[in-house]
Amino acid sequence: MDTTDATSQALVIGGSLSGLLAARVLADHWPQVTIVERDELPDGPLPRKGLPQARHAHVLLSRGARILERLFPGLEAEALALGAPPICWSLDSATLLAGGWMPRFDSDLRSFSASRDLLEWLVRKRIQAIPGVSFVTDRAVTGLTTNGDRTQVTGVSVRRGTEAAEEIAADLVVDASGRTSRLPTWLADLGYGQAEVTTVNAGLGYATRWYAIPDGWEADWKLVLIAARYPDNPRGAVVLPVEGGRWVVTLAGTGGMLPPTDEAEFLAFAQSLAGPQIYDAIGQAEAIGPISGYARTENQWRHYEKMARWPGGLIALGDAVCAFNPVYGQGMSVGALAAELLDSTIRQSGLDALGRVFQKKLAKALLTPWQLATGDDFRWAGRAAGEASLADRLMHRYLARVFANFDQTDVIHTFFSVTHLLAPPTALFRPSILWRALKAKPVDTK
Repeated sequence: MDTTDATSQALVIGGSLSGLLAARVLADHWPQVTIVERDELPDGPLPRKGLPQARHAHVLLSRGARILERLFPGLEAEALALGAPPICWSLDSATLLAGGWMPRFDSDLRSFSASRDLLEWLVRKRIQAIPGVSFVTDRAVTGLTTNGDRTQVTGVSVRRGTEAAEEIAADLVVDASGRTSRLPTWLADLGYGQAEVTTVNAGLGYATRWYAIPDGWEADWKLVLIAARYPDNPRGAVVLPVEGGRWVVTLAGTGGMLPPTDEAEFLAFAQSLAGPQIYDAIGQAEAIGPISGYARTENQWRHYEKMARWPGGLIALGDAVCAFNPVYGQGMSVGALAAELLDSTIRQSGLDALGRVFQKKLAKALLTPWQLATGDDFRWAGRAAGEASLADRLMHRYLARVFANFDQTDVIHTFFSVTHLLAPPTALFRPSILWRALKAKPVDTK
């Protein structure tokens, strides 16, 4: 696709990780890329006002880490040099799933564990160094501008506070503004109607506290993951090591059992978990700061790929399209996957067809993480999410048999290759796994 006109520009709405990664690939195709962000951006690995979820645990899956390294060579080494611990997910994690405690073994399932603030800052400063990329901050996008018959997006209107709105022209606009995206309203106002929306809400809530890892701390794990188990145990938790010798400890309750933000009750919740590791660890650690709660965790997919009409010069990605329950740690890696897909779609499609082609390709790429995120959530949500499809019910039953073989490393490796977005779900149906699963007594996951 030829975008070499020196006056042409691509524009990204939102300077969060998905927007930054989109800008990175757009810079390979457009001479000018502008990122419009409503916040002032911190100069360093510091909290950003518009990202309250950053204070909770964030996971970078193996697929996400690989894509980031391709886009930003040396990024992982820089994160490690700043204290982000390397992680082998099959070796370093004490993981409790429906099938019991996962055996530990070395594998290629690797990434690193950094706070969201650090990772976003590392990416942002590399974006800022790319010639032709600029940031417009402290500005809210108030709408799309179009040609006379509203078939082509020509830019956006922006405003700071109560000042008069101004327009920024662009021949491609990317909405990466997250869950609060106003794109549904803008499309409706332009006469395109409403996109179908699928929502699965398991009623999950978080409570997170940061701790200093004790001097001389020794354990046979770097991180702990305890999953909730449907329907009798709605409590789960994760403890992640991050830079600065800190743990991020996030307790999670599903089905409306929100974990407390009171200190005594927070500790009691940790003590009630199915494993003792987290309670024992934080009992020896010094707390850093208060306990923070978070409860906007519903899975929501805006099906732009199904809309009858779509304007040229517009695409949407990240949480603006599909927001996942954060407990599954997919958001950052799916954002990286979308950027990779955007790059390949630009190379293959003309600008006029780019938006529609990309939305359809993105929808296909979202099927696996969506199924992974909503499998258990669908059951916790119950009738509030509608009736589970036959495919969902069959997958639940099959996974119950796969979990019964979680004492076998090849089964575990395949399962986690799927969850880390390195392999499609069909990998779980390879003959060697299928045969053992069909012979096994299913794990009781109801």
